[in-house]
Amino acid sequence: MKYLIRGTFWLLLSACLNSCAVIGINTGHKTPDKPGHYPEFTEEDSLRGQLMRFRTAYDVTFYDLNIDLDIENKYLKGTVELFFTAMDELDTLQIDLYENLKINRIMHNGHELSFRRKYKAVFIELDEVLHKGEKQSLIVFYEGKPVTAPKPPWKGGFVWKKDKDRNPWIGVACEVAGASLWWPAKDHISDEPDSMRISVTVPDGLFCVSNGKLTARMEQNGRETFTWETRYPINTYNATLYIGDFRHFQLPFSSEEPSIPLDFYVLPRNLEKAKIHFRQAADIIRFYESVFGEYPYKKEGYKLIESPYEGMEHQTAIAYGNKYKNSFGSSFDYIILHETAHEWWGNSVSIGDYAEIWLHEGFATYSEALYLEHLYGHEAYQRYLSFYAMLIKNKKPVIGPYDVNYWDYKDTDVYMKGALILHTLRNYMNNDALFFDIIRTFYNTYKHSIASTKGFIEIVNAKTKLDFSWFFDLYLYSRICPQLEWNCRKQDATGQYEFRYRWNNVSTDFPLPVRIKSGERTLVLYPSQTLQTLMFNTEDAISINTDKSYISLKKNKGL
Repeated sequence: MKYLIRGTFWLLLSACLNSCAVIGINTGHKTPDKPGHYPEFTEEDSLRGQLMRFRTAYDVTFYDLNIDLDIENKYLKGTVELFFTAMDELDTLQIDLYENLKINRIMHNGHELSFRRKYKAVFIELDEVLHKGEKQSLIVFYEGKPVTAPKPPWKGGFVWKKDKDRNPWIGVACEVAGASLWWPAKDHISDEPDSMRISVTVPDGLFCVSNGKLTARMEQNGRETFTWETRYPINTYNATLYIGDFRHFQLPFSSEEPSIPLDFYVLPRNLEKAKIHFRQAADIIRFYESVFGEYPYKKEGYKLIESPYEGMEHQTAIAYGNKYKNSFGSSFDYIILHETAHEWWGNSVSIGDYAEIWLHEGFATYSEALYLEHLYGHEAYQRYLSFYAMLIKNKKPVIGPYDVNYWDYKDTDVYMKGALILHTLRNYMNNDALFFDIIRTFYNTYKHSIASTKGFIEIVNAKTKLDFSWFFDLYLYSRICPQLEWNCRKQDATGQYEFRYRWNNVSTDFPLPVRIKSGERTLVLYPSQTLQTLMFNTEDAISINTDKSYISLKKNKGL
């Protein structure tokens, strides 16, 4: 998901002590005294976020979703056939649907089933006991006015707009809010169907784009039904639709065979502009393939669809609403850059609980920095991450609460701090071949499946033959930014410069190195909670933390 940046600024602090110039990089980082607070979670949150027995007893394999949209009244009627496998003895199952949407009936093997609703949960009583391994399906008939998004994509729902030519322009974004705001589903991100079909009926003259490939179009009585299918696993919040007066074009792409289809759907007035602007997508995809592994949806291609909101990483059908603007010296469009990274991190490698959303957003944000490094070199990559580091709040740990379907989009540390954690890990290893082998192994291990922080740490430990608990415990599970206290003064008796340093807010087993530079000389320090001293015979400026790891620097005159 695209993130909010509330301010843009760069910070470079330099201090001078007795002619010993010390340039402190990332000196503004700190751990605020007051932590952030989570909301008070309720039974409704647990029903959405927890895997209780009425969910774990079955596994969804396929959704066949059909909806008919009444655009004028912002109303839909639909059916979804849910195909599943019993994972245990099963007589009741839970699906989810927002309370404002009415369920007309639920059918199983030609019989209407009883159900009860509690908040957004729907408990369906089967007319027979299913046994482990049995494959069944049921059909839900429903209708209503879906939630209108108050602030898409961050606060989800349907987006009902008109383009500048007064044609309907409609989309839906529902990360965190959930697919159940517009269709009945087992709305827990740990259960991705193996495939999905989405059929949408709209007035003639409009076009509907969705996930995967367009497999059918049928006109009847002044309306047209568009059927899209994906044969890959998909997050339910990534299933989507776009409706508008779109123009379609393709751009060439050369990569390892087979070639990836690149399709673009835009408003007519922006067609020529889009043909130029979207060329960058091919280079971005090629770069991510070179770093992470092949594009995960080769058989279904890559799409950008002009949307009435800024951006969202819908699988193979990315929402684009950044008004064809490039950033960073007109180098790239950061919406295209960030959302495309999600095809690897979030769409293919997916989490099972929003508590670990950093595996989506931190990896995607770090991917942006890697692309800067590809274009302009390592210093540009460092400057990019240093900017993001300034936005980290450290109000809460990166890992959030489990089993309550919770992530506050305003807490952007999962983006920025997530990226800086990967950068700091790379610095610690000081071995790019090893670091990128870890990233590629993580991707290939969990491609098209559910990943976890535990799984990532296990790969790091296995590849390095070290235990990185000390690293991840601090950076992910606490809100601490490691702080290096330092001081530098000239010794009158010897004329030397004495540089003193120590950690002041970490445990004794925090072996993160800190690199400093004086003139042409680079040194690696291994701070501890015990005060250490380094002597210099030069008046050259001393630069601290030259690789810009995520730490805080604090000058302490008392050292």
